[in-house]
Amino acid sequence: MHDALVIYNTLPDHVFDYLKMIFGLHSNNVSDPLYNSYFQYIDKWGNSDSTSDFFLNDNRTSIRLNAFIMLFSRGNYMVHAFVMIAISFIGQFAFYKTFKEYFLKKEILLALVIFVTPSILFWTSGVLKEPLVVFLLGIFIYFYFQIFVHKQYKIKNVLFLMLSICFFIILKPYVILMAAVPLFIYKLVLFFKIKKVVLFYFFGIIFIYSLSITTFKYVFNKDVIQTIVNRQNDFVNLSKGGIFLLNKTKYVRLDVKDMKSVLMVDSVKMLCKIKPHSKLMYWDVNHINNLRDTLFDYDNQDTSIFHFHSASPPAGSGINISKLENSYSSFAKLIPLSLFNVFCRPFFYDSHSFTELIASLENLFILLFLLFCFINGKYNNKNSNLLACLICIVLLSFLLIGLTTTVTGAIVRYKAPFLPFLLMIPLLVLDADKLKRYSIIKRFVDTK
Repeated sequence: MHDALVIYNTLPDHVFDYLKMIFGLHSNNVSDPLYNSYFQYIDKWGNSDSTSDFFLNDNRTSIRLNAFIMLFSRGNYMVHAFVMIAISFIGQFAFYKTFKEYFLKKEILLALVIFVTPSILFWTSGVLKEPLVVFLLGIFIYFYFQIFVHKQYKIKNVLFLMLSICFFIILKPYVILMAAVPLFIYKLVLFFKIKKVVLFYFFGIIFIYSLSITTFKYVFNKDVIQTIVNRQNDFVNLSKGGIFLLNKTKYVRLDVKDMKSVLMVDSVKMLCKIKPHSKLMYWDVNHINNLRDTLFDYDNQDTSIFHFHSASPPAGSGINISKLENSYSSFAKLIPLSLFNVFCRPFFYDSHSFTELIASLENLFILLFLLFCFINGKYNNKNSNLLACLICIVLLSFLLIGLTTTVTGAIVRYKAPFLPFLLMIPLLVLDADKLKRYSIIKRFVDTK
């Protein structure tokens, strides 16, 4: 909202500047005429250059959307929240329409899973990226099934599918990457009538992702694995909090315990120096918002003047986890813990706040729901293809979140759009006819 307001405030005097920022008709260089006037005041705008990640900056899409909504809201937060709720509801409804036919007699339970899961309700009710992700995910899946499963080859369906993919690329590209590959294999299983479904998914996913990672590395000179390592390492460092200083060339972080290493030169202008021989980490000033290319200095010799930017305590919900390295053994060691963190944390034993307690209750409910459905399940090969597809989407997305995120609060948020996939797995197995014995639950199923 703050950053969108910077763009919106260009109106009515600088309409062309507003349009340039909304539609991206500008360069990403500091020398751009819009930089001094606007971009330097937008905290989460970020920078894109040849050394940045191979996807566009996802913050800008949200900022631009909210700057557009301000044409009608005049900056009223409640209007923005209402728009986000409406957008996410459209995505959820599209999600429900897509999968309803696979949950005969369990449509009400499916609706509860999609619309009433607490994390989904919470994270799609504010001005965040999650409402947009849920909207795009619902639209993408609905039109994917319309085209490739139901064979409705209409221009409208193709257009909406392509638009959803394009917006995903500039918002949260990893979401579409985690969902598209299993859905592609789902179509192949249908088309070729594959019998060994589990093996086909296993080898298909390994082949497609290995080929993609190799192609990016040797053709486009983009190392996906190293990007994941950098993201995880930065998350580990930032979750520890610290003291942040800024000058024209460096953005510096020192540990909170090293506060004495900061020598205040001008307390009014908040100017300071760093003691010689201090340990610190820093980034190039052009990457302040993206925090890429982390560098370390174990014997500081820089005596230049810094501006005291901010100080933050360690994250209360930080997870003690080892830093990733660009090696198979490093990833293999962290995979079990990463999946456990996403599936089960926070839980009651490590909850330090009311919000973490609520998240723990939700995790407990999910575990009990999984257990209940599998106890009252009906196992056959009828839905094995969809079941394998859902399991792969959940495992891939949860693994990526677990490997790169070391704060339980962020984990709860990032996994929210994938919770419908997780909860549909036991619901798909659940035998509706066995629920006749439960008087409280049977009202939610059609047992006729």
